[in-house]
Amino acid sequence: MSNLDQEQLKSDAQKRVDFKRHLLIYVMVITLLWVIWVFSGSGYMWPVWPTSGWGIAVLFHYIGVYHPFQLLSVEKEIGKLKQEEK
Repeated sequence: MSNLDQEQLKSDAQKRVDFKRHLLIYVMVITLLWVIWVFSGSGYMWPVWPTSGWGIAVLFHYIGVYHPFQLLSVEKEIGKLKQEEK
């Protein structure tokens, strides 16, 4: 395995670890916010706003790490060029 492959694997692994860390922090903070809401009298359901807003950010982080957007991918363009050469 070349050094470049090792660097790419390390980069991909770091991105996945960063996402998992982000997800864990999200779950912990959102749980805390809902617990605060329950013990403060359960009036207006305000934790729904940080839950949904931050949840969208977590979703985009997941998509970026595990299902990267391929429209502007260098690798995809290289593949197209190789197909054109044949």
